[in-house]
Amino acid sequence: MKITNLEKGEDYNLKPDTQIQIERTNPFFNDYGEQSTPLELPASERNRRLLGFPDSFGRRVKMQPTDVAIQDGEYFSQCRQVVLSAQYEGSISTSFYMNDGSFYSRIQNVKLKDIFKDEFIPGVTNVEEGIEFCRRLRTNESDEYGIFPVLLTDDSGVKSGLNYKVLNAYGRDQVLKWSKIYPWWDFQFPAAQAFNPDIAEADCDFYNAVQRIEYVDNIPITLTPGYYISPFIRANYLLKRVFAYFGYTLQDNFFTRTDPFRKMVVVNNVMDVLVNGRIKISDLVPDCSCADFIAAFRKKFCCEFTSDEGKRTADVIFLRDALNAAPEEDLTRQVTQEPTLSYKSEKDYKRVTLSPAEKVDTDLSDTFDDFDGMVKSNPGAYFNQEDGAFYKLGWSGNYEVLTKIGEASQDYNTGDKLEAKEIKVPEVIPEFRTLSYKGTVDEADFTYDIGQFLYIGAYKSLNSKMVITGKDKEETSESASKQKTMFAFNYLSSGRPEGSISAYDLYDSTHPRIFDYALYYNGTYGIFERFYRDYDLLLRNSLHETKVKLLLSQSQKQNLPSYAKVVIRGVPFLFNKLKFTLGGKTEPVESELYTVTLMEPVNEAPTINGQLKAMDAQYKWVGRERVTEVGWDEYNSSGLDKGRTFVTIYPPLPSVEYVGKPYGKQTSYTEQKTQHRTAFRSAKYKYTKTEVWLECVPK
Repeated sequence: MKITNLEKGEDYNLKPDTQIQIERTNPFFNDYGEQSTPLELPASERNRRLLGFPDSFGRRVKMQPTDVAIQDGEYFSQCRQVVLSAQYEGSISTSFYMNDGSFYSRIQNVKLKDIFKDEFIPGVTNVEEGIEFCRRLRTNESDEYGIFPVLLTDDSGVKSGLNYKVLNAYGRDQVLKWSKIYPWWDFQFPAAQAFNPDIAEADCDFYNAVQRIEYVDNIPITLTPGYYISPFIRANYLLKRVFAYFGYTLQDNFFTRTDPFRKMVVVNNVMDVLVNGRIKISDLVPDCSCADFIAAFRKKFCCEFTSDEGKRTADVIFLRDALNAAPEEDLTRQVTQEPTLSYKSEKDYKRVTLSPAEKVDTDLSDTFDDFDGMVKSNPGAYFNQEDGAFYKLGWSGNYEVLTKIGEASQDYNTGDKLEAKEIKVPEVIPEFRTLSYKGTVDEADFTYDIGQFLYIGAYKSLNSKMVITGKDKEETSESASKQKTMFAFNYLSSGRPEGSISAYDLYDSTHPRIFDYALYYNGTYGIFERFYRDYDLLLRNSLHETKVKLLLSQSQKQNLPSYAKVVIRGVPFLFNKLKFTLGGKTEPVESELYTVTLMEPVNEAPTINGQLKAMDAQYKWVGRERVTEVGWDEYNSSGLDKGRTFVTIYPPLPSVEYVGKPYGKQTSYTEQKTQHRTAFRSAKYKYTKTEVWLECVPK
């Protein structure tokens, strides 16, 4: 065996029969990559010199990892060497990190923003060029950046106007005009179009392409052109730059080949990206480490990034693909001793739960930790595939009342009895919110709903010196917390750039399904069903540990992936930890494998329709109303039912047991004057009784 210091181009002195034990871990089951157990190198003059004299007493220079190559016959691997301890005239304890282990050891303490330190978007040298750059992004053709409107927390303090601030608002800029046509709800108010990103005619532009006045806590602030306009960096481009920074080429992969991930972006909440005339790329990326950013992909999509240290390439693998792939090797002949099988008890099986590290603010009064609790509190709860939120249907009199009970960022948690395998994704999931314009015309209040857009929470300013009318204000708005990774799809809807977390186009009036994937956790197209169900099946029904001693060939040591499916005596396994030795006498080493065959009876997570029974109910509630005229005596004796306002009720899950049985009956009596009193006659009244109830009928 030979170990070469690649930086110095020389081999280390090794003890006779030096042997290294390598542990190649499956990234889906372990948080660290391929590495060796500590190796004791002799503290020879040559080794001390090659490693920068690590045994020097009182050393003041930090030890740095060293690039080395290990060669043992056919086996060859480039890796990183880390010195653990050293003793003069003794030994130097060192470990080696190969492939994935080498990559992850490099990225742990590097901030994502540091990759783009002092880097600006080329061709943008002033605010107008920055605005023009953002205008060009509206075609959604750029491989590096995208743009679309998102909603921000409204801190204006102004009671009338928009209910949110808008980043990247686009449309016509018109003066508010009202047609004097009655009734008042027929008024036209084109001023709302100034904030309406759905308008794409030639005379449209970014609302903040010119100077504006905005309000913060009721204080007017002058905004020069360029505020509230920001491009969003493509997720694939950001990944590519991260790997390139550490010297790797990221191969073409699922995310670069598959819509809508090809155009997926990482949304930022910075409202003053353009105002200094140059766009700092570091302003557009999350405030986290490179490891945390990559973990957002790994945790959200149940994937792993594997690297080849020799070729300096990286690729993306999915657990579902590893399970569905043909076995990489039949290792039956490499078994030197009968395997040891360990079986789980019933309490050792687990189930997947998914949750984001943070959530945007919500106005929901109740939140639920799992579906079980949601259904117990709301038997009629159902999931809306289009916006990813949960609702319940109620009735006020004869009219339906739709109430949201769970956001799109609702955790995936079935709530069943198995212990949870908690997957916490280091991300924030944006939510759909309705952008509304509130105002008053002729002393009549009105609300105009412009449409649904992604809401990302509080904004952040990094580059601005705001100006209050009449004086300067040095203080900037720092109400937003550190920016976490926030993914969103970017696509064109009728030629307009839009952002979404859904598989449906909510900007089209018919809400067609346009993708096979959504970015929320629940539902048919959500993260669990698309990426995690296979893993959940393994946790619920398999992954029994098997230990077996294997005598691998040098070729197998070199080429057998840690995530590969292998076969022993016709039984498929995944490695947990593949172990082998290099150098010295070739001998079998015990590796750890997991079963992937599902044990019967198979326990499977219910679908969202199976958990929320209202979604597949064979019956439905229908509102009924009956109005009859009654006499004075009945009206006079109606008590609290006089002029009663019908309360909203939420009925139980409709089923056959309620058929033919009116539910939730309410009655209201009203008095109506039909003839006014005069000197010659008394006033006359008509009395009516209004009855409302629900009827259960087949769908």
